[in-house]
Amino acid sequence: MVNTYHIQIFLGSLFVSIGIFLACSGQTSQSQITPETLINPSTIDNIDETQISKAEIVPTVFPTPTTLANKEPTTSLSSNNADIVSTSALITQVNNEANIPLGGKKGGSLKLASKDYFGSLDPHQNYSASYSTWGIGVIYQRLLKFSSGPNIVLPSKATECDTCQSWEMLDGKTFIFNIDPDVTWQSIDSKDLGNMSVEDIKFSLERQMNINNKNADRFHMIHSVESKPDKGQLQINLHAPDADIFISLADGRSKLISKSHSENSNYTDSGSLVGSGPWKLSKLSENSYSILENSYSIPNPPYLDAIEFHILPDQQTRLSAYSVGLIDVYNIDQHSAKMDISFADPAPGQGFEIAFNTAIYPFNDFDIRSAARNNINPDEIIKEAWNNQAFFSLGFAASHSSWIPERSVWEPYFSPYKQSEPFEQMVPIDIITSDFGAKFKKSVEITSQHLSLAGFQPTIHYVNRRQYTELQWKGGDFQVLMGPTFPHSSTNAFVIPILHSKGKWNTTNHQNLQLDEMIEKQSQEYIFEKRSKIINKINSQLLEKSYRFMPATQKNLWAWTEDLKNIHPNFSGFEYTHWEKVWLDR
Repeated sequence: MVNTYHIQIFLGSLFVSIGIFLACSGQTSQSQITPETLINPSTIDNIDETQISKAEIVPTVFPTPTTLANKEPTTSLSSNNADIVSTSALITQVNNEANIPLGGKKGGSLKLASKDYFGSLDPHQNYSASYSTWGIGVIYQRLLKFSSGPNIVLPSKATECDTCQSWEMLDGKTFIFNIDPDVTWQSIDSKDLGNMSVEDIKFSLERQMNINNKNADRFHMIHSVESKPDKGQLQINLHAPDADIFISLADGRSKLISKSHSENSNYTDSGSLVGSGPWKLSKLSENSYSILENSYSIPNPPYLDAIEFHILPDQQTRLSAYSVGLIDVYNIDQHSAKMDISFADPAPGQGFEIAFNTAIYPFNDFDIRSAARNNINPDEIIKEAWNNQAFFSLGFAASHSSWIPERSVWEPYFSPYKQSEPFEQMVPIDIITSDFGAKFKKSVEITSQHLSLAGFQPTIHYVNRRQYTELQWKGGDFQVLMGPTFPHSSTNAFVIPILHSKGKWNTTNHQNLQLDEMIEKQSQEYIFEKRSKIINKINSQLLEKSYRFMPATQKNLWAWTEDLKNIHPNFSGFEYTHWEKVWLDR
């Protein structure tokens, strides 16, 4: 029987801070806010259990995954496990041996730009990328991390050990992590602070799970954490099976800190920052820059001597700094033909979304809703509004590229050049949007033209962002919304509260028990291939029913200098460990 505990959490009591979303809409990748920072879940009992799937899910037991010392996967299981499944069949785990560079030039300092400063030095009181990923947060490690390298096909949220050596799954709710005993703590004054302990990790997770912590909601699925110091093991117990637990643990904000130091620190100055791993803080200048130096504390230390993060809030200043060589990597805000793109990072969950209110006329009529969808041309929106730097998706974050429908799957549902049967009379509709920037404005205008050709009489209404957000999060008297979707970082964080019929943010007001059943089943399915099949069925259902979809899902564009080598970034989930593998050829 499906355990619906974590479904109840998502469906019943989600809290959103509208101000955060308003401040961050339209921001680029460094400042995207995920729903875990906006949600404050707690358990309630308002689900009609007769409408929840009763099919029993028995997750397959995991083998011991890749270790740090030997990255070859193992398939050893305890004797009471009858079915042995190879690592490749399970939730995306990566053999990253091929991603280790054979050799590179040592030395040099990588110069990066950060768009904002941060309000607190406490790693667990920050949710911004300017701290976690583009600043001093890089000195901290996590239990898991997202994999990166030349063999990683993006988008990807495949994970591997960071401070663990291996892990295994005892059952769908119980995980054992074998902790690396050689991870050392270090600070700006380089004192000998000892090694990271199992108790440190337990303390770090529980501190983040505290309801008053800004990162608490990312760990809503965790029931308890147990330490087994004599075995060097950490045990994590879940309320219910949750296939996205690995994403929460690998999130770039899920920092591990020293228990003894944190209990005696107010995080008021740079001397209070104690991290671990390949980088340690060398210098911090408030609202200006920070420098992290190579600590040479891991078996395969980075090639670089240091990483510099320079606070440059102004877009033109960042562009000028990159143009004259003052920074090595540039997140392209406004693409021009003169700028060479080094990397186009697919960002499922970010882009231009269309959402129809299925509770009121005219989009409560499936035929009318289908006619609207059929006459929208995603290719034209992508070309004219997004300069071909976008792709079609269903709007939710994808852990694997195969979860994004291929053209052959979605294209038949959009037939803008096919003559459709006209309505008996023009159908007036109101399009609600806001000022989310030039790309979104152009997308709305193009879509409005498509709908006009289909027999609709659209009127575009621009409201302020607060009004738009209230309609998006709380629902209301709208016919169609066009703009960015709900910020989120994992599949379950979107499909459960937004696409489930009883979802807290099901503002399209659809009812679909078949879709609900698939959403619940995939949320607890740990075997990657099985979950992927369910996700693809969900995609087909969403295309057919057309509650909401994203005709233009953005690609975040990056440029870097020619002397930066072996750079294969994976920016998913605020990841940053790809900098450990690069070198400068200068």
